[in-house]
Amino acid sequence: MFIKLGAKPEGKQSMLNVEEAYSLWDLATVKYAGIDMVQIWYIFAHDPDLKFILKRSLDKLKKQAKALEKELKKYSINGPDRPRSDINSATNSEILTDENLGKYLLLAMQEEMELLFKATRNATTNDALRALFIKFLTSVIDDLDSLIKYLKLKGWVGVPPIYPNIPVQTQEQADAGEIFHLWDHLTFRYDNIYQTQYWYEHAKDTDFKLLLKKGLQDNLKVQVERLENELSKFGVPLPSQPPAVIATTGSANLEDTYMYRILFTGMVGAAWMHALALKQCFTNDRLRGIFKDLLVDEINIIDKMILFGKVKGWLGVVPQFNPML
Repeated sequence: MFIKLGAKPEGKQSMLNVEEAYSLWDLATVKYAGIDMVQIWYIFAHDPDLKFILKRSLDKLKKQAKALEKELKKYSINGPDRPRSDINSATNSEILTDENLGKYLLLAMQEEMELLFKATRNATTNDALRALFIKFLTSVIDDLDSLIKYLKLKGWVGVPPIYPNIPVQTQEQADAGEIFHLWDHLTFRYDNIYQTQYWYEHAKDTDFKLLLKKGLQDNLKVQVERLENELSKFGVPLPSQPPAVIATTGSANLEDTYMYRILFTGMVGAAWMHALALKQCFTNDRLRGIFKDLLVDEINIIDKMILFGKVKGWLGVVPQFNPML
């Protein structure tokens, strides 16, 4: 979607803004709490598959905590208290069932995904740090998808209301929430297409116009076609489409900088929609895969949008973090 512009000077990559500094500390706090919780859950778990998942999660949490500690040290930020190195308990291990533990782990992963997306979106100064957050984020997205499949296999998730109007030739089920998310995504993308077409007509910067055109053709329209096909497959009436042509009537008083920032905010909103759909999609694994793809694609686009805005000087400069040495 994005054109290549000049690279940022190397020296600026070591800078850190106040939110990036907070995110490093906050994520380390969450990882430490996660290590403590998973060590406790591992003691109470009985199912061998669940113990394997918990052990894998614990190893990943420890590895990511080490990476965050390295960054905290690099930028002279005092880290939070570390978790206990080991936990042993003589408590009755029947108090918590495997089903309880699986659901707790699901909630923890869902919360971690949202926290990591917030950190990614706000890491606008340090590109290397944002890349680290994105690595953590895409990893937990994969883990969340796998955990949902495991919980379904064990019968530890509830069955939402199934959409009743699915055509007989469609050999799949989808619940009411999944149908809503498909429809909600499509109406949102229709609005995005209309807005992007309008901005394209009034944009002045050549690079920005190219970005809008490529985003319209390579992302929005492709996603719309995919969403329309899914809704038709499940027998859902489609909403009205936006106009194919937007006539220009003189020059609107719209600055490229303003349009870029509204576009960036819209992309962040789209990512939150994808994340919510991923969290709530339990019945149809294939549909959850679609929302997962949309989320990962949106994260990568947001990353490139940040780079584009920095090169153009259109992204607001967040107050810098200068540690007291």
